[in-house]
Amino acid sequence: MKLVESWRFAIKCIKLSYNLKVNLISAGFLFLMSLVYLIMDAGNGMGNILMLTIAMFPAQMMYSVCGSSLVQSSPHRKAIMTSLPAVITFCSGMLIYLTMIGVETVRTMGTPETARQGARRILLMGALLMSLNIYVGIAYKYFVVSVFLMVGCIIGSYYLIGDGAAILDRFPGISMPMPMAIAAGIGMVVLGSLLQYGVSLLVYKKPISRGAIYGLLRQQA
Repeated sequence: MKLVESWRFAIKCIKLSYNLKVNLISAGFLFLMSLVYLIMDAGNGMGNILMLTIAMFPAQMMYSVCGSSLVQSSPHRKAIMTSLPAVITFCSGMLIYLTMIGVETVRTMGTPETARQGARRILLMGALLMSLNIYVGIAYKYFVVSVFLMVGCIIGSYYLIGDGAAILDRFPGISMPMPMAIAAGIGMVVLGSLLQYGVSLLVYKKPISRGAIYGLLRQQA
């Protein structure tokens, strides 16, 4: 019963989140744009990266109200800032990741010569999603540092998928059959969610970064 109440409260927090409509429209636009990139295989992996960023939206919307009196005085406060964001990010991330795997698998069936590149993308996107999970776990406590780390991971992934792909050829383990890449990628997604939960517990008692809830502070001013 307590779990059901926690989820109801989480949904309520998302509905009350800062700029809810803007976030929903942005997520929808990013999804359509990234899907076009994925299907057309354009942008050197940009579609994959854009789609993965959508996985962070639900948790970010929930976190945007964590500085409010509604959350601070709630008995579900700890769950809202630790376990529930991890579960929500896992669900949204896995849904998006499976969509990417589906697109890459269909592309490989039509053009078998792209199998190696497709497997590499799946593997790298699994690693990137794991990094984004960790980012979500600490972003609302150490906003500036986590943003720099996230941007670095995104730029690095984009480079390795595109112009820097030759670097990965030096590491045979990076190039593996598609089924192995899918299994490894899903494993990294699961691990990322566990790490997100773990780091959120470690920083739970730290004060919320003002930069992370700037919109809420302006709204309350």
